[in-house]
Amino acid sequence: MAVNGTNFHNLHIPNDSAVFSGADVNGTKFHLLLNRDDWGKCTSESGELLSKGWNRDDAGETDFTQEFDWNDEKNEITLQPRLFKFTASPKDEKPNLENRRGAASDRYGNWFWIDETGLKIKVFSTGSRHISDFYPTAGGDCESEKSIGFAPVEIIKQTPVQLRGLAVTIDHYLVVGTIQPAGLLIFDLFSVGEPRRILWREDIAFEPFDIAARTCGGAFVLDRVNKRYWTLDRSFQAVGENIADEIADDFQPLDKSATRRQNVNSAAEKFFSALPPEDNPIAIEALPDDTILILNLEPKDAFFSVVKRFYRGRKLDELNTDSILSKIEKNDHPIFSPPSGFRLRGYDFAFLKGAENERDRLYIVAEEGNQAFAFNLICKDDLPSADLPAHVVKKNFELQPVAEYFPMRLFGGKGLTAGFDGKVYFDCGDRFLPLVKQNRPQFITNATLDTPVFDGKEANCVWHRLMLDGCLPAETKIEIYSRTAATKDELSNANWLKEPNLYLRGNGSELPFINNQTVKESGRGTWEILLQRAANRYLQLRLIFSGNGQRTPRVSALRVYYPRFSYLNNYLPAIYREDDQSAFFLDRFLANYEGFYTTIEERIAAVQMLFDVRSAPPDALDWLANWFGIALDPSWTEDKRRLFISRAVDFYQYRGTVRGLRMALRLALDSCADESIFAAQTAEEKRRDPIRIVERFQTRRMPELIPFDGGENRNLPRIVEKTARWQPSQGADVLHQRYREKFENHSTLKFPLIKPSDAKEALIWESFALEALGFVPSNAAATDQINWRNFLRGEYQNDIADLNQAHGAAYGNYDEISLPNGTETNAALQNDWGKFIADNPNRNR
Repeated sequence: MAVNGTNFHNLHIPNDSAVFSGADVNGTKFHLLLNRDDWGKCTSESGELLSKGWNRDDAGETDFTQEFDWNDEKNEITLQPRLFKFTASPKDEKPNLENRRGAASDRYGNWFWIDETGLKIKVFSTGSRHISDFYPTAGGDCESEKSIGFAPVEIIKQTPVQLRGLAVTIDHYLVVGTIQPAGLLIFDLFSVGEPRRILWREDIAFEPFDIAARTCGGAFVLDRVNKRYWTLDRSFQAVGENIADEIADDFQPLDKSATRRQNVNSAAEKFFSALPPEDNPIAIEALPDDTILILNLEPKDAFFSVVKRFYRGRKLDELNTDSILSKIEKNDHPIFSPPSGFRLRGYDFAFLKGAENERDRLYIVAEEGNQAFAFNLICKDDLPSADLPAHVVKKNFELQPVAEYFPMRLFGGKGLTAGFDGKVYFDCGDRFLPLVKQNRPQFITNATLDTPVFDGKEANCVWHRLMLDGCLPAETKIEIYSRTAATKDELSNANWLKEPNLYLRGNGSELPFINNQTVKESGRGTWEILLQRAANRYLQLRLIFSGNGQRTPRVSALRVYYPRFSYLNNYLPAIYREDDQSAFFLDRFLANYEGFYTTIEERIAAVQMLFDVRSAPPDALDWLANWFGIALDPSWTEDKRRLFISRAVDFYQYRGTVRGLRMALRLALDSCADESIFAAQTAEEKRRDPIRIVERFQTRRMPELIPFDGGENRNLPRIVEKTARWQPSQGADVLHQRYREKFENHSTLKFPLIKPSDAKEALIWESFALEALGFVPSNAAATDQINWRNFLRGEYQNDIADLNQAHGAAYGNYDEISLPNGTETNAALQNDWGKFIADNPNRNR
């Protein structure tokens, strides 16, 4: 139960919903229809659940006879949309199927097509934005000049090749069909030069008409004349149906771990897949599972096209486009007066793989050539036989029409093709334009729905008000009817009573701090009626939606309040209730004032909502921010504003620090701000943080130091910080000087690593060692000798020459090295020995 105390039934609140539950200040409750599931429990005039037409999952059937539709984007129920059909002028020229020679684009946006003569390939370069001859080129009418000595130049003219069908594969090859001689031209678009030519045997009929690129590499080639298609692999060899159609490759692994195989002959008759003799194929498209779709040209008296799905010559299922009729015309309610006998005889089609969370689509161009029709390609049920490879989808497909209008202005007829950028293109002259949806809304004109039965929980319950959140544009309306009964069984026999017309509330929703006028749209807001004669326990409402064909009522939520809080019964003396007729009128009259004052009382009772950043309306966020003495950035989104206010204490806690500065920068720069902005960063998060803050003191430059190298700068004065213990970085001279101070500055004495034989000197030596080194060196042991040699091997990477050069020695190998005796003057040796002692502080104790 929330702050305003309104009760509800069947409530499903999305995360961004602003509807609260509980009982209002007068104890009035309401039933609620809010989202797709709630409205799906309503029934049409025929008694069927609305959800039947909305459950469009892959496994279920879609009922396109429904009169209502649910808009997932806006979370609204509307009249069923219909598809806009462009009516062509009688003088419009239809595209000629013989002009469909083929067109395709590569991954860089360059477009290739066969020109009107069928002898040249044109290219539109995305870089230069110019059209030029791709093949043959301007100088390609003749071969290169051939000269032998001083013989005359021989010029050989090329015979023009008739071209038909074109596609670009995922391996960036341009595949073009040739009719005479029969074969293919293969262009490597990553290189230059003449194309590779593949010729079919003369005894094998081959006349390419359309080519589609396979998703796994290679291509499908449709031979319309001979009613067959060919499957080509990445190397453009024909693929057979089983391994028996292959022979062993000439190149085999030496270990004989596997047997490589190749096709017998790319022109062998057994490699093509025959189509049914009654078919008239005109276009081919490849699906991601390596099956194909083939569009058939239906007879002139046919109304719809047929698309068939094949795999290696085996027909899997048949897809009809007749379901488009449900989007064009509904029973006796024509939407836009389409021409008598709507036809969808396909001219070409294109398959587009859907992005994430989107369905695959099939676009079919009608024979008129001025509009494309979109269909969602969905899986329906399992195929009768599943003896197919694992990668093939073993389900029947279904074409689900989409009520979207795709015009094709001045379509040239070269073809419809899907580009690498996820769009479908058509040709207009020598340009290729993307297929773009235009907003031409069409809806059925009227429909009726009945709500579920609402329970008032008490006998003779007087139902109070009906609220509708939504939009009623001009020339649209919703009529409300109600019926009540004491029991559910009696409700079906009760008569429907007409309620008053809806009116738009001027102050928005009756719910506290909810503003339905944030979107300034004519007719949008909360619509209200006062129920007149709804007095019984069970209530059912009937809503009749009406539109003009181009506009529809849109409703997101319905609230029906019960029981009525009567000012007449609660505040006026009994004398005002003695006459039933006048009391009935007075009760309804005072209900108008009750609605006005209850809204004000609700805001007072729910004022604590303004103090919580999670429930405060957007208009109150600037007011909340003033409590902290801050002004919110106008460019911030509502989510970022709420986040900052909720974590303002944390922000002020670290104000003026590096962490606080990082918070401010992320709030300003992050496109998607979240709670991580205010959390302490781990070392890994700091390393990956794109924001780098450099404090000014860290940019100060240190004075240049002259390093002590033991050479010509040996006798220069140095500043040495005296510490309690000697450090190897201070050098051996410092150690010897401090040792001499124990013997009254003896000028030649040096600190030995071996304990002196003199007893008095030995006592001083041990005391100094503990003070300066922190330990007392002992006589060198065999293990120290080995450790010293291993240490030097690591320091000089086992290179004896580098060691000799650094220490000024002439060792033949590391086994000749002995421990220092403390009299060495070589700086590198002293430094290495100091490192060895520091790395092994517990040695010889």
